[in-house]
Amino acid sequence: MLTPEGRESLRADELEVLGNFITAKVVGGAYAAMDNFGKGSLMDEDNPALADYKNSDLWNPARRDNTIRSRTRGPYTNIFGETVESKSNVGGIDLEQKGGKFAPQPPSHALETAARWMRNGRIQAKWQESLRAFPWGRFFVVTKD
Repeated sequence: MLTPEGRESLRADELEVLGNFITAKVVGGAYAAMDNFGKGSLMDEDNPALADYKNSDLWNPARRDNTIRSRTRGPYTNIFGETVESKSNVGGIDLEQKGGKFAPQPPSHALETAARWMRNGRIQAKWQESLRAFPWGRFFVVTKD
């Protein structure tokens, strides 16, 4: 992930280790989605959830393209599900040129990269390396019954 918010919004949902085989399910919030697929004019349009997002009440109706734009004055629900108030008199103004929190962000594709590592065996190889390198004997006490 390129952003601390993206990293912090991820959590391991299911992790299963069976000998030398590992499976993992990772769940992330809006920050993880924005980090993974980018935001604004730099976002990756191959995001499988993008069409649903654009057709939902969460998408800014004054946003005719992917550029981050102002909303008309009034309450709206943001990407986090919170009701917030726009103070702008005019909707559709390009906010990306202001930078800061409005700056577009390229996609990290971090989740796809992690999935590719899982598929190509890199994670399993690291797991095997850890199993071989860890000093297991220091943590086990053998006793006779």
